[in-house]
Amino acid sequence: MDSKDLDILEMLRKDSRTSMGKIGDVLGISKATVSRRIAKLEEDKVITNHSLEIDPSKLDVLKSFLSLQVVGSSVSNVIDDLRKYEEIRYIYKAFGDHHLVCEVYTKSVDDLYEMIQSRILKNLSIKNVEVDILVERLVIDENADLKMYSENR
Repeated sequence: MDSKDLDILEMLRKDSRTSMGKIGDVLGISKATVSRRIAKLEEDKVITNHSLEIDPSKLDVLKSFLSLQVVGSSVSNVIDDLRKYEEIRYIYKAFGDHHLVCEVYTKSVDDLYEMIQSRILKNLSIKNVEVDILVERLVIDENADLKMYSENR
């Protein structure tokens, strides 16, 4: 991966609908070259997904993180159990005070509380749950990861 690939990633992150022709024009390379580079980034699993980001607050949905401490069972078994809950969008394995962090979407604080009390805490391997309700996402530098990669080369 070189600086052109990083430039392509930065442009696509800013607007994933940017055409290959426009990317090529901005970077001074052909549309075919952009296409080949994107295909290689996908093949190498640098680009793993093309997605649409939606602001949950505009849909009257509450987004929160649940940090879970797992004791007495493998983390994999707990993950398998958590996969059953439609409210959980992502599960992150973590190092630190908690073993797992779940990204959760519910319709209300009451629904979140109900899910934790009646389902999450029923798993006897989950000993501690900390809740953070996310109010607003502030983008500081969406390309920090690309910059760090570039600096470490």
